[in-house]
Amino acid sequence: MQEIGVGDIHTHTMYSGFTNYKFLSFPDSVTTPRTSIKVAEKMGLGVLCITDHNTIKGALVAQKFNKDIVVIGEEISSNEGEILGLFLQEQVEPGLSAEETIEQIHSQDGIAVAPHPYSGYCSCVGTKMNTLKFDGIEVFNSLHRDGYSNALAFKNCNGHAKLGGSDAHASFMIGNGYTLFDGSSQEDFRTAIKNRQTLHGGRVASIKDFVYYGARVAFESSKTILKFNDVDCPMSAEISKVRNSRKLSYLLGSLVYAFSPLPVICTLLGDRVLKHKGRRVWKEQQDRYL
Repeated sequence: MQEIGVGDIHTHTMYSGFTNYKFLSFPDSVTTPRTSIKVAEKMGLGVLCITDHNTIKGALVAQKFNKDIVVIGEEISSNEGEILGLFLQEQVEPGLSAEETIEQIHSQDGIAVAPHPYSGYCSCVGTKMNTLKFDGIEVFNSLHRDGYSNALAFKNCNGHAKLGGSDAHASFMIGNGYTLFDGSSQEDFRTAIKNRQTLHGGRVASIKDFVYYGARVAFESSKTILKFNDVDCPMSAEISKVRNSRKLSYLLGSLVYAFSPLPVICTLLGDRVLKHKGRRVWKEQQDRYL
């Protein structure tokens, strides 16, 4: 009987840098590559794609711990939306057109994937996904709780491999979304995508996941400010630039957020806003084809 492999095509580590929202700036992920590997091994994943924003550094570090399961990837900010590159040899620079970005991925014999193509709040390629030379479409993204963006991706995915990913920004989210394929190796995984012989599955990230994520980011940030985390990553590099007089205010803010009701309040408010945006995207697409 053919073995069935399980892979997560979309995960982040602390090498993903910072996310900016309105006037706020905060670490995109506080997960170390080593922790990602430990979780993936414990879950029995055959393939773990590390796809940090505009860098392959996190994936290269992760490969040192388990080269057999780690696929070097990158979530690239093209000027027409985010694109996942898998099986990369070199970093793909951001800011290119979507077509040029995909060409750069394919020139490395990599796999080009459209992540969350109909997201209401992430940069995405949208309806262009079927006019570009993608190898696969992320039709299930665990972070998208709105219920609409994944449905649109699945509905409009024509002639591509259908893939699932967690888009994990914390270690406990890894594997929330996954891709099934025949075999167990990275090469089996690549072949399955090329031949469009994949299945997707998973669960949508819970409110609890997001609450814990927010608190964890704040807590780990405070540890970095206090230099309890001696890790060479964008978070520590960014904090090292801050004047000591401001570090105290950042530290107090992080600790207050981590150990207060704020993660719950912010998560519940954010969930409502994002679901509203998801409904808007759904309505726009429905109106487009009526």
